[in-house]
Amino acid sequence: MSPEAPRKPRKRVAILGGGAAAMTAAHYMSRTPELRERLEVTVYQMGWRLGGKGASGRNLAESARIEEHGLHVWGGFYYNAFRLMQECYGALDRPPGCPLRTWTDAFQKHPLVVWEELVDGQWRHWPVETPLNDGVPGTGGEDPTLWQHLQTLIGWIKNSIFVFPHEDVRAAAAAPDTAALLHGVHAEALSTTPDGTNHHGILSGLERLRGWFHGTLQDHIWRNDEARRMYILLDLAQAVVRGMLRDGVPWRGIMCIDEHDFAEWLGRHGATSGALTSAPLRGYYDYFFAYAGGDASQPRISAAIALHHLLRLVGEYKGALFWKMGSGMGDAAFGPLYELCRRNGVRFRFFHEVKELVPDGGSRSLAAVRLRRQADLKRAEYQPLVTIAGLPSWPSAPLYAQIVDAQAAEIQRRGANLEDPLTDWDGVADVELQAGRDFDAVVLGISIGAFPQICARLIAADPAWRAMAANLPAIQTQALQLWWPGDAGSLGWDMGNATGTGYGQPLESWSDMSPVLPLETWPAGSKPGTVIYFCGIMDTPELPQRRDPGFLAGETGRADARAADWARQYLPHLYPRAGAPLARYVRANCTPSERYVLDLPGTNRYRLEADTSGLDNLALAGDWIFTGQGGAVESAITAGMLAAQALTGEDLRIRGALPSPWRRRPSLRRLL
Repeated sequence: MSPEAPRKPRKRVAILGGGAAAMTAAHYMSRTPELRERLEVTVYQMGWRLGGKGASGRNLAESARIEEHGLHVWGGFYYNAFRLMQECYGALDRPPGCPLRTWTDAFQKHPLVVWEELVDGQWRHWPVETPLNDGVPGTGGEDPTLWQHLQTLIGWIKNSIFVFPHEDVRAAAAAPDTAALLHGVHAEALSTTPDGTNHHGILSGLERLRGWFHGTLQDHIWRNDEARRMYILLDLAQAVVRGMLRDGVPWRGIMCIDEHDFAEWLGRHGATSGALTSAPLRGYYDYFFAYAGGDASQPRISAAIALHHLLRLVGEYKGALFWKMGSGMGDAAFGPLYELCRRNGVRFRFFHEVKELVPDGGSRSLAAVRLRRQADLKRAEYQPLVTIAGLPSWPSAPLYAQIVDAQAAEIQRRGANLEDPLTDWDGVADVELQAGRDFDAVVLGISIGAFPQICARLIAADPAWRAMAANLPAIQTQALQLWWPGDAGSLGWDMGNATGTGYGQPLESWSDMSPVLPLETWPAGSKPGTVIYFCGIMDTPELPQRRDPGFLAGETGRADARAADWARQYLPHLYPRAGAPLARYVRANCTPSERYVLDLPGTNRYRLEADTSGLDNLALAGDWIFTGQGGAVESAITAGMLAAQALTGEDLRIRGALPSPWRRRPSLRRLL
């Protein structure tokens, strides 16, 4: 027998950060025996938990209550995100009795959305019970094309006019000439192919339809809630169709309108002032935190990103428009991902703060990564999870018993926050990862808000990095959670479990998360019956240039005061019978990597891609790279898949990622 060939050493991958993109990359580079045979993956994470902007924690001093960065619901069109969760829960195969045993335990359908409409100076609820369907997110065939979305939208416009919730409009629509116009526009859209030359008949019909529709809108119709609301939706839908046709979106690609703000683009294509100031459009900007500088007076979002996301959100969802998690996002998503990756051999180095990426000046490679170890452990490996009500969960503070006693005591004495790079703690030791010795490739999964600090050399050396850092701003957000006794009905809310948006700033979005309460451990005599999560924007100051332990405390105090002012002004409309809450949690997401990356008009051209860092051993992963999907967990997970795919060469069947019209030459060298 011939001797076996010597086993090749595994390639080493260092993943920086532990958010959605980073953990997705870790999963897709470790999920099979073949990958584990050839790759050694290590995740370096500041502080004690994973999750990035999606992290949540259990406050062990306060009934193990769940404390989130904000509120998180997943769109039913999140193909890549749900596929990841299905793979994760399926492989993990948790034991019977675990509260989140399967992905369908962790995610539940959520069809009810409520916009808040300001009419004659008074707020009114605008509930929308979106239809459920039999689809399963993360499964199914090809996505609809832009032209198919447009055809569907024209069909919806036609059908909605025929059943318009006011008899005067229905009667006018039934007139022979009008009915023929409606059917004719739809029929022409169905029979036309999108080549940029034969859409003029559709546009002409839409212009006639627009004139007729506006002519039917009398004052008594506008004052009818149902009629006004349907008119607004139809007005916005017609502007979308006209804009797509006039600007050639189906054949030129959606990024041809990236330079425009979405609302301005809609207005340019005929949306009325009533539609442009309406609750659905305001709520859509709120959904993306789409305000330059975190300033509510500056709504701005790329028309390309807004339209692409909207068409998929409404036209491609499976099961339900939204899905809510059955616990905090840390418990529902990042706990299972951590457990599975660790089982698959991924190593985790908690308490490692990335300080600097160092390129090799003589080549197009990353030479080193410099980190600061924040604490020494009593054992070789930190065990980050605790079990709460049978569920592996992330605590909201480090498990100090695992840290060397003297360091743990000093960190607590100072009140240092090991997730804040400005905190009053300088760590215990420098660590340097060197190319060739410690890594063959690096995945940068830290958010762009931290780049001025950790990527300063790359920004100085490469115009593409400099342009990206200068043109992709990130803003602060804030969160509020309120726990009350009794159910939502006792607080004066009578529409069931809802997620709402389009309300008063700065906490303009909210969601009833009461189904998570059984997983908290409140004392028998003071168990809450309702918990509501609120979130919104914060005006965003410049980060301090040097260590400033008071910055986070100051911003948290400012968020607390803003939340109290907001509650006095706006809470009575939502929950008119609510008394003092049992508990309250306020958070300012102001550290560099917690800030939310905006999709401002004209900025997609500056986004690098997973394989275009300019260095042959640095892959990029985060919602700040180009995916064409905007700021959402689906974008971050897609980015992590793109990074893993670029390094391994494996086809991961990624859905929804757009090719960049500004594609740069790939620089990344494959590992396998």
